[in-house]
Amino acid sequence: MADDFLNRPVMEPPPGEVQDLDNPPNKNGVVIAIYTVCIVLASIFVVLRLYAKFIFLKAPRIEDCKLGIFIAHCVYWLKMTGTTGNFVHMWNFRVRNLAPFYKNGFYGLVFYSTVMMTIKPLILLEWVHIFMLARPRATFKWACYILGIINVLMYFIAIIIDATSCTPREYWWDHTIKGGHCINARKLPIVTGTMNAIIDLFILFLPQGIIWKLHMPRYKKIGVSLVFAVGAISVAAAVTRTVLGHLYADSDDVTYHFSQAGVFCVAEMTAAILVFTAPTVPKPTVHLARQATNSISGLLGSSSGGSFYGTGTAGTKSDAYQHIDQHNNVVPLLKLRSAKSKSSIRTIPEDVESEV
Repeated sequence: MADDFLNRPVMEPPPGEVQDLDNPPNKNGVVIAIYTVCIVLASIFVVLRLYAKFIFLKAPRIEDCKLGIFIAHCVYWLKMTGTTGNFVHMWNFRVRNLAPFYKNGFYGLVFYSTVMMTIKPLILLEWVHIFMLARPRATFKWACYILGIINVLMYFIAIIIDATSCTPREYWWDHTIKGGHCINARKLPIVTGTMNAIIDLFILFLPQGIIWKLHMPRYKKIGVSLVFAVGAISVAAAVTRTVLGHLYADSDDVTYHFSQAGVFCVAEMTAAILVFTAPTVPKPTVHLARQATNSISGLLGSSSGGSFYGTGTAGTKSDAYQHIDQHNNVVPLLKLRSAKSKSSIRTIPEDVESEV
């Protein structure tokens, strides 16, 4: 009798839909492709940042090690392709197949929330670090701190709600457990998605006001502005996920919309990682490209034209950072050191400013 219940379809198909419980149509290939691209892209940018911080600049920071949580989310979501599958309509699920599908989804969501809880404050702290003493000093700094705190609290609450919304916890993914119950938390993605989009908009526009006040050529301002504008991808993903949250909350076809949300979750996390790493990536990328070119030229027997770390000041490792003085003038670090200036300064990575 129990086996008969577990083999039943979760719901009857709507008019015009054909039910297929044995080989339901899915989009596992699409999900695997999207996640693979996101993993590769995020890994490349994180590795370049780690290279820049640990080797190129020799200025490592503890927040530079965070790719593992992102990978953990990806592993759990990809494991869903081994269950009934991603983008499978609810009427093509057997009752017994819902539990393994949702169990992977549960842990995938927890890791997603953990990534988003930590990455946004790290981005904002990075803005404070880059534009340390930029005008308006207090406004910019406190805006970053307040947004970071709001983000942490929002996702911490979301994780707690997800983890405790069902009693016992296993009932979240297995509704065959007798005596289990859950509170209705299906509106939660709408709240977090809306707040996410608002925070992403602030992250997108906060640096722009400072960049366009810097004393540098207009074309360089445009280049630096574009580097910091990568956050537009994150805004688009957050807005789309919010719309999908409404569909998820109002539809009976929960499994299909759950898979949709997962695709935009990984897009949003990848965009956030790119926002965090992008300002540091250009300089080491150019450096590695020049080293590769020199190596190839050496193998071909041609002159390499000198090392990237040659005697000139424009390409020296010591000039990896430039400073902005209190009059918004770009001043090389070496000149500041030789002058032993005691004036208040603010910093912006040269890799953002000089290689665009």
